[in-house]
Amino acid sequence: MNRLPFPIALILFLAPVLLSAQDQVKSIHQQEWEYYNSHPEAIPAPVPAPAQPHRMEKRSALSTMVYGFHPYWMNGTEGNYQYDLLTHLAYFSADVDPVTGNFSSTHNYSSAAVINQAKIAGVKVHLTVVLFSKHDSLWAKQSRQDNLVNNILAKVKERDIAGVNIDFESMKSTDAIPFRKFILQLGDTLRKHNKKLSVELFAVDWSTVMPASFFTAVDSLVESYFIMLYAYYYSGSSTAGPNAPLMPTSSTSYRHILRTIKYYLDLGVPASKLIAGLPYYGIDWPVSSSARMAAATASGSSRFYNAVKDNYLDTMKSENVFFDATFSTPWYRYQSAAGWRQTWHDDSLSLARKYDSVMVKKVGGVGMWALGYDAPHKELWNLLRAKFTSPNSVTDAPILPRSTELLQNYPNPFNPVTSIRYQTATSGIVSLKVYDMLGRNVAVLVNGQRPAGENSVQFVASHLPSGIYFYTLRSGSYTQTRKMVLVK
Repeated sequence: MNRLPFPIALILFLAPVLLSAQDQVKSIHQQEWEYYNSHPEAIPAPVPAPAQPHRMEKRSALSTMVYGFHPYWMNGTEGNYQYDLLTHLAYFSADVDPVTGNFSSTHNYSSAAVINQAKIAGVKVHLTVVLFSKHDSLWAKQSRQDNLVNNILAKVKERDIAGVNIDFESMKSTDAIPFRKFILQLGDTLRKHNKKLSVELFAVDWSTVMPASFFTAVDSLVESYFIMLYAYYYSGSSTAGPNAPLMPTSSTSYRHILRTIKYYLDLGVPASKLIAGLPYYGIDWPVSSSARMAAATASGSSRFYNAVKDNYLDTMKSENVFFDATFSTPWYRYQSAAGWRQTWHDDSLSLARKYDSVMVKKVGGVGMWALGYDAPHKELWNLLRAKFTSPNSVTDAPILPRSTELLQNYPNPFNPVTSIRYQTATSGIVSLKVYDMLGRNVAVLVNGQRPAGENSVQFVASHLPSGIYFYTLRSGSYTQTRKMVLVK
């Protein structure tokens, strides 16, 4: 299934010259919210649930919090969710009218099927309350804040959900004190009714809206903090680059995921309350050349994960697909009628590295913006299951692929190790072999009876010279060959 892209201006970029507070641009949350509010005709069509949906007899034994946002424009994708792999689902959004403290819209919250499905599965549901502008109007009168708190509580009670997520963005330094007071008031009210509070954190708090004193004051009332660890390069960046870069903790030459986590830990935020939010989308830029991180010639556009996979990756020539070692992020390049374009995105391999790296920091969990962006594909769900559950934590059978498929290796080019992924729809004899340019078999990676399912095999080519190699998967009547490049 294809997703149409749309232009977005995201929150941060990863350049040596940093944005000032006045130069901030809108987050992906705000940009997509504005876009779909203005263009309801562009809301993606529902994604039909699979013929044999994931079923569970009991919840998976998750080892950490898994916090997923469900934007209202993804209503219709909920049949593809594996709810046993979520602890929390945040319904996005309830839109604040700052002049009254009422909601201008709650986007079908009262009837959304995803909330019923999540609750039945034992997932804790939050309502995301958003305010992206005119914060001064809300702070101007205490009666407006009181009204908003009462309205939030009423909405939580309406569907008997677990709590709320507060996503206030584009705030100035002058918003710091009134925002803290509001969170204290809301948190205290929710606690009296045994409801929970989650607060959004920025990848970089340019205006210092939430200094150390904020967390000292509110922490006893906040269950979790969701860090938006994405849009370090955004659609308006001067060059293409990684949406969610992963670098060593010690690196301070760039803004990146681990540096952001360290920043909040240094402020005194308990690691156990931090949720590392990662992206299920990428950015596609028109660029000046085929070079890595080439200069952008115009604004970029967002690409949902499923659009990246369906429209691009599966048909991309191997010499145009890369895994960037510096930032642990895949990217690809291609030519359009107007010239070169470059897309940086995340997939199951890059997200696996990022999950491993953030969990070393003992954070309380992981999350994603946004659920449904991968539907109907299952590999990101499979990754969550592999990383955060025990092998026998559910009693139902795993989802089996509907088709046999050989995927492009990552990284590519490589030196000297690369991973080759494949999936088989039925059990049987499987062969995965590597050949050189002369057609000589240089490696046998798989050869024998294999059950149906998804697999990943490492190919170590330390004994081979640089050059082009081919790998071929055979399973029953299925045969497919892909090309990879070894560069030493």
